[in-house]
Formats: sequence, structure tokens, C-alpha cells
Amino acid sequence: MTSSFPCPLLSSSAISVDDADLRIVYSSGWTTGGRIGFECEGTTHVASRSMNSTAIFTFEGIGVEVFGTVGTGESPTSTYQVDDLSNSQFEFVFPVLNLQNNYRVPFYRSPSLEPGNHTLTIMVLPEATTAGQFYLDYIIYNPIPTFTLPSPAATIIGSTYSTSSTCTAGTTSYSSRTSSAPAPAIAGSVVGSIAGVVVDFGVSPTGIPEK
Repeated sequence: MTSSFPCPLLSSSAISVDDADLRIVYSSGWTTGGRIGFECEGTTHVASRSMNSTAIFTFEGIGVEVFGTVGTGESPTSTYQVDDLSNSQFEFVFPVLNLQNNYRVPFYRSPSLEPGNHTLTIMVLPEATTAGQFYLDYIIYNPIPTFTLPSPAATIIGSTYSTSSTCTAGTTSYSSRTSSAPAPAIAGSVVGSIAGVVVDFGVSPTGIPEK
């Protein structure tokens, strides 16, 4: 199986940041991996199985998303928080026993954010050896739009945002619980991304054949 779309094709309104970018600050315990042709730039960062693993990304913009790979086994647990917003916990749901690698999995999508500087904190919890490993592949964020807004200023609308979500292998469906607290959003702003999940049998995300 080959992939003709290892990295997302984006515009000036959606910027991709590879896992190897120095703007992402990792705690101790992460290792590097990756598979050319399946993961963006052929690189990933692999969370530790024995300790909490954190990754912090600071950006100037109005939205952010996180994508990665889930290896074979049970779902790893990861949480996401932008600034002081509520945590969002991600779970990957396997329809059957997971025997394949799942690429470009959408781990997190933020609510629309006020234009400005924001900090995204990713935490991966240690798992049993049977759990699928967590591989961070890339982050996408929306910079502050450069167009001039008409007067009066753009209308701020209220929206709800997800505090937990699930993703099912082979689909783009989600199951989410939403908070009752409104999150500010600029009308018309969206986070641009590629949400398709690619699956592959037999080879680990590091390029080493699965046993």
C-alpha cells in the first residue's frame, strides 16, 4: 500500500507544523519515528509508555487541530487543552481488534478562538503494553486573518465545543460530548484540515514490520 498524500495541502489560512518543528516543545520520554509516504515528512514523535508525555505548542491564530498515528492494540489516552479552556480527551474506537496502523487520525479540533496568542498542551497518559502507541504527526493552526473587517467589527457568536471525542477507524465519524459554556468564535472562520483516516496492515509507523 502506498500513499500519495503524506502531508496536508493547505493555504495561507491553515498552516501545517510537522512534529519535528522546534516550535513544539516536548517533555522527556518522547522518541522519534516515522514512515516515509505515510506520515508527514516521514517523521513522528512517539509518546512514552511509562510516564506522562507532554507536548506544548504556542501559536498566534484562531484555531488549531492535531493529527497523528495510532498503532496496533488498544486505544491510547490523550488530552488536549488550549489556554485555560476545558480539557478534551480523545479515544480511538476500533470496530474490531485493531491489527492495522491508522494514519492521519484527527486527535483534536479546538473551538474557534479569539484572535491572539494561544498555547496548546497535549498530554499522553502511560498505557499498558497492549495499548496502541501514540504517534504525533503534525499540527494545523489557523493564523489571524489578514483581511480588513468591515465596520462595525465582526459579530462574535457563541458556540459549544467538545470536551471528549471518539474517532472510528476507516470513517470520519465522531461521537462527542459538548460543554454548556459558550466559546467565542468569529463568524465564518473554520479550521481547514484533512480528516480522512488511512489504515495499513503489517508495518509499524517506524517502518519496522509488525510481529
